[in-house]
This record gives sequence, structure tokens and C-alpha cells, in this order.
Amino acid sequence: MMRSATILALTVLIAGCTTTTNLAGVPEQRPASKAPPENRARVHTELAALYYQQGSFRTALSETDTALRIDPVYAPAYGVRGLIAMQLGENTQAAESFLQAVALAPNDPDIRNNYGLFLCQTGEPTAGLKQLELAWKNPLYDTPGRALANASRCAASSDPALAASYRARAEQLGVTVNPAAPSGISVPKTP
Repeated sequence: MMRSATILALTVLIAGCTTTTNLAGVPEQRPASKAPPENRARVHTELAALYYQQGSFRTALSETDTALRIDPVYAPAYGVRGLIAMQLGENTQAAESFLQAVALAPNDPDIRNNYGLFLCQTGEPTAGLKQLELAWKNPLYDTPGRALANASRCAASSDPALAASYRARAEQLGVTVNPAAPSGISVPKTP
């Protein structure tokens, strides 16, 4: 219920358009918002993340497309697009989206966590663990335990001792690791 209210509020916020008539008498739609492109892209990306969490992948993808039309260099939109493609099994598109997100925001730990998880799930555990390490070692990451939990899952089949070490560190940070759990993805948070 709360997510539905949040989606409704964000939709109302970004839907404010006015219709005017130009000098030729032709109606034109213009955004009522004078908000900077990054702010508008952020709102669409947050909507995409909420739709993603609800399993409405088509709508989520549409919101990331809108965000990227507004601001084509908004890294979180590429990150959420990568999550959606990953969920849909579209690994080529997921990889492209994550790589674009990393290129635009190399210090974003949420993007690194999600990209690392993707690499681990697609048979590249060494590269995945490197991305996850970049996430949990980032001093600004507010959920390093999530990246450590993902690293534990990633290392479980190839190096059980390393996986146990990551699991212990994650648990010290208050994250319980369930090796069978689907994923500890990071989605953008609404400020």
C-alpha cells in the first residue's frame, strides 16, 4: 500500500504538463516543471526502482527509458536498467547497462554491488568479487554487509573458506547470509 502511494505521488509530481498553443495555433505540450534534468531523471529512476521491486518490469523499463531521454548520463538509470535486464535474463543488455553505469559513476557502490552480483550469476565470479569488493570498501556505502553477503554467495562454490570469511564479516555488520536467497540488490533510495 505504501509503495502504491509513493508511486502515485511520484507520478503526480512528474506528470505536470501544460498544453499551450504556439503562434500557428497548434497545441504544444510543455513540461510544467522547471526542475533540472537530473532531478527529473532521478524521479523517473526512483519510479523504475519501485516498479522493479513490484515485478512490473515493462513499466520499470519504460521509466528508465524516460529518465535516460531526460538525462542520458544519469548513471542510476543505467543501473536500474541493468537490474531489469538481469531479471529478464537479457544478459547482453544487462552487461551493457551496468558497464555504462560504472563508466558514468565509478564510485557508486550500489552500482558496483549490482554489477558484481550480475557477474557472479553469469559465471564470472572473479570479476564479480572485484566489483563487490569495490562496493563494500567504499567508505560512503551505507550497506557494505549486502555486498559482503553477495560475495559470500559468489565464492560459495569455488572457495568455501573465502565464502565463510565473507559471511562472517557480513554477519558482523548485521546481515544474515542465506546462500539460497535470490539476491541482495541495491535500488536507489528516495531521499
